[in-house]
Amino acid sequence: MKTRKWLVSVLMLICVLLAGCAAPATATPAPTSAPATAQPAPTTQPEPTQPAPTATSVPSIPDGQVVISVDNETFNATITGNGEIGVILADTIGYDPLRWLPLIDALDGNETLRMITFAYRDEDATPYKDTRAVLDYLRGQGIDKIICVGAGYGATACGYLQAEPEMIGMVFLAGFDVPNVDADFPKLFLTADTDPHTGAPAITQRAYEQSAEPKVFKSYAAGVHGPALFTNVDVGPQVLADITDFINGIANGQ
Repeated sequence: MKTRKWLVSVLMLICVLLAGCAAPATATPAPTSAPATAQPAPTTQPEPTQPAPTATSVPSIPDGQVVISVDNETFNATITGNGEIGVILADTIGYDPLRWLPLIDALDGNETLRMITFAYRDEDATPYKDTRAVLDYLRGQGIDKIICVGAGYGATACGYLQAEPEMIGMVFLAGFDVPNVDADFPKLFLTADTDPHTGAPAITQRAYEQSAEPKVFKSYAAGVHGPALFTNVDVGPQVLADITDFINGIANGQ
């Protein structure tokens, strides 16, 4: 009896062990890592665009600078254009050559011209000597046709050059003590009605009346002197047109 109970107990224990072995093992799930979140590619912010610096317009006369000698001294002059007709622009004493810039711009389309501006050596220098030195420079460059445009004492200096064989025309702008011009080339005399330099209008008109033909006289309703007429709101465009027509007419006739 005891043997049977023991046998039954052993059989039951075997069955339990067999059942435990047959049961499917429950797999412990492996820990799963969270899906990688896509990181946005780093973006490079563009550098802020700086506005280009605005160039300051500084008036200047283009083309070449030259050095002219006189009386063992020198002064600078500026050449604009490369034509075969020289145009001397002689201002009065103590003024900046940039005053001629409006006229230079107005004449710029004429490729037959070679314009030259300069400042006198100092206020004690003789405008005649320096203007003659400019003429001699042009002559040395092979220029054999020259128009002299003078204002104030520059007009007087031009008048003293009337006998030079290269001269083919002159413009006198509010001259001081302009000599009579007996040469037979075209001459243009200009002034403002109420030029602040006392006597300039009368002197300019008298020089016109006493000079030889061909000649033209014009007076403008303004109270400025010399090349200041170019930038006068009321008469500037007309003054520039009159001078450019005169110079271009001479140049086209050569």
